[in-house]
Amino acid sequence: MTNEIEYKERVEALENAFEASYDGIHILDSEGRTILINKACQRIEGITKEDIGNKTISQLVEEGYYDESVTLLVLEEKRAITRLQRVKNGKEILVTAMPIYDDEGEIVRVIVNSRDVTELSELREEIQDKENRIYLYEEQLSLKDMSERVIANSKNMRTVLKTIMSVAKVNSNALITGESGTGKSFIAEMIHKNSQRKDQPFVKIDCSAIPETLFESELFGYEGGAFTGADTKGKIGLVQMADKGTIFLDEIGEMAVAMQAKLLRFIQEKKFYRVGGNEPIEIDVRIISATNRNLEEMVKERRFREDLLYRINVIPIDIPPLRERKEDIPIIIINSLKHINEKYGLNKKISEEILNIMTEYEWPGNIRELENVIERIAVISSEDNLRLEDLPIKIKHNALNAPIKKKGLDDIINSIKGSDITGGEITYKEIIDEYEHDLFETLILKGYKPLRIAEVLSMDVTTVRRKLHKYNIRFK
Repeated sequence: MTNEIEYKERVEALENAFEASYDGIHILDSEGRTILINKACQRIEGITKEDIGNKTISQLVEEGYYDESVTLLVLEEKRAITRLQRVKNGKEILVTAMPIYDDEGEIVRVIVNSRDVTELSELREEIQDKENRIYLYEEQLSLKDMSERVIANSKNMRTVLKTIMSVAKVNSNALITGESGTGKSFIAEMIHKNSQRKDQPFVKIDCSAIPETLFESELFGYEGGAFTGADTKGKIGLVQMADKGTIFLDEIGEMAVAMQAKLLRFIQEKKFYRVGGNEPIEIDVRIISATNRNLEEMVKERRFREDLLYRINVIPIDIPPLRERKEDIPIIIINSLKHINEKYGLNKKISEEILNIMTEYEWPGNIRELENVIERIAVISSEDNLRLEDLPIKIKHNALNAPIKKKGLDDIINSIKGSDITGGEITYKEIIDEYEHDLFETLILKGYKPLRIAEVLSMDVTTVRRKLHKYNIRFK
């Protein structure tokens, strides 16, 4: 009696487990007819006991309930088989069929376990879609940031911006050309910040500032005691500091020919030797170069290696000067003035008249000169509204000679102290001296040091000190 009760309990437990299984379980006989099928299998495969009836698995395949049958494969190949298959309700299921043998080695049952992978596939696709969206959003934000920081109202600058956006996505070497002050360093940094290397180092190397005798050791580093005066511990080079990141070779046209050969070898082999070292060091860097020189002319003059030019100039980017992108000048002026106001807590404003005069100026020093002038007139002006007399003489002189600006001649003349020019009571030199005196005195009163004045006025610091001495202007 006890054995019978235990047997019933076991059968009941197995039946409960059979029906409670999340996976589908389908038990078939040796002819492929259904013996048992649980609720999960009916849910997953979209089939009912009534659909099955007394049909064989072959008939169910013919009626389209399954695209194929692993049961038939098991009966044919006499081994366990796992397959992905589709069922009538369109779901994709992972099916494993296991043969059960009798004592004589004949298949008497086939146990089929099925699992719905449609949800997993959909989830995987959803995750992939979200990852793609995140990537696109990040890319759009990067490009938005780049387009906001690189002012490109003019057609030729918009073309440059498109090139920059494309270059940022790849690892090809790029050569940025353009006149001094056009923002080549800024463009190089923007490319790096929007590239896959953005979280890695950005190392700028000013080729014009490193003496030829020190160039190799600065670039590649040196081993301890490699030469007289060398640190006994050695030194890591700028190139190695940029590993996995970007090297920016500014003013590459100033590099000595002998050093060009060593740079070329490094670009070709992706490895280098420290000065005094015997072991090659391999690194992964991207190289962006910049110059205001005509490298092709330098190649003809044998002052620049042609093979190096080919290596660094995979993607050329030419930045147009301000005089060729005048549509951008007003925006640059307004943005610069906004930055100066925030930096110094000022509230300077610029009129449309002055904006037009500054736009017509040629700006030989490009953006660097423009930004320095904006800062200069903003800090020396005693009024919140910037006036015509606040502008440098060369810009007012340009406006004076421009036909469209003749209307403002009297204003320009009257802005200069001692304006009785035609009466001969004051010479041109005296006008300039008085203007310079006021300019330098104002800057000193604002707390500017000679070095900063030199930067703002784009002149040598020695000249600044000489002017201060000439006008007897003292600084603390």
